[in-house]
Amino acid sequence: MANNERISVLMDGEAAEASWLKSVAQDKEQQETWARYHLMGDAMRDELPATLMFDLADRVALALQDEPTILAPRPASWRERVQPMAVSLLRYGGQFAIAASVAAVSILGVQQYQLAHNPQLAPTPVLNTVPFGGVATPVSVNFQTNRQPLEHVPQPAMTQEQRQAERERIAAFLRDHQLQQRLHQANE
Repeated sequence: MANNERISVLMDGEAAEASWLKSVAQDKEQQETWARYHLMGDAMRDELPATLMFDLADRVALALQDEPTILAPRPASWRERVQPMAVSLLRYGGQFAIAASVAAVSILGVQQYQLAHNPQLAPTPVLNTVPFGGVATPVSVNFQTNRQPLEHVPQPAMTQEQRQAERERIAAFLRDHQLQQRLHQANE
């Protein structure tokens, strides 16, 4: 029988090997096994004492003494840390700059080529800010250039259904406006 099995059998009271018990009492490792087995038995029978004394500090100190000493490498200087990042940034930034330059040159080249072969495609200004008459004119619904009264343009007659739809649309706008006013007042 293995030593741990013999200890277990002795604890259960099934073996009468008292001579072997003397050898267990002399061996430190077997004494610890004996104590652990008794602690497990007490825990299973719910007979544990209120406080348990474990000698963890000594075990941790012994384990730390057995650990090998590792020397930490010296910290890298800022130049050793920054230089690889700068090199990769410049490498990728340079590639991006070259690609952007090639794209810009090709776009401008295609535009110039098209303008040279087709003068109808001449660019027109996007926003012409110079007025035709040379003088800016006011913008208004009621502004008249020749100062003559507005002519009445007859509108086609609306049917009853169209008038009702128009009233409903106006009522919806008014309801929405009132709702917006209430919301604005509530937020103040």
